[in-house]
Amino acid sequence: MSLIAARVLGASFAAIGLTMLVLTWGMYRRDSRIVDEGAHTQGTVLKKEVHASTEDTDYVLHYTFTSHDGTRVKNRRNISSGLWKRLRVGDSIQVLYSREQPRWSFPEGHGLMSLGLALFFTVVLVPFSLIGLLFMLARAGPATADVDSASSPPPS
Repeated sequence: MSLIAARVLGASFAAIGLTMLVLTWGMYRRDSRIVDEGAHTQGTVLKKEVHASTEDTDYVLHYTFTSHDGTRVKNRRNISSGLWKRLRVGDSIQVLYSREQPRWSFPEGHGLMSLGLALFFTVVLVPFSLIGLLFMLARAGPATADVDSASSPPPS
């Protein structure tokens, strides 16, 4: 692999890994702030959906609530199968939301990013980024043409 290709590949790994790491911890911080400092209100279930695939099933809850300033907010969130099965359209739910950005909301107990998930992503993304940095900073090895000419006898 040429030096330029290795550096481009390494930079790509590092950039993707570091970007995802920043996004992961940003989401965790935002959701933690909503839990600690956000507003609680009563919401209403509008619709329930199931998105099934061969590998996974997503249970989606559509809900609405009125924010502290009187604005009606509609949102949807992936939730656990247990909660999805218990709720019916028209049921009341407790909603947590950001006072600054009411669209950042979730049913109580069903935030987007937990500490465990953030730590898991960190364990995966830090080595991913470090591998990228190693590729980016590594020296190029000898070219194959140089190796072949060094091992062949000198011309007579």
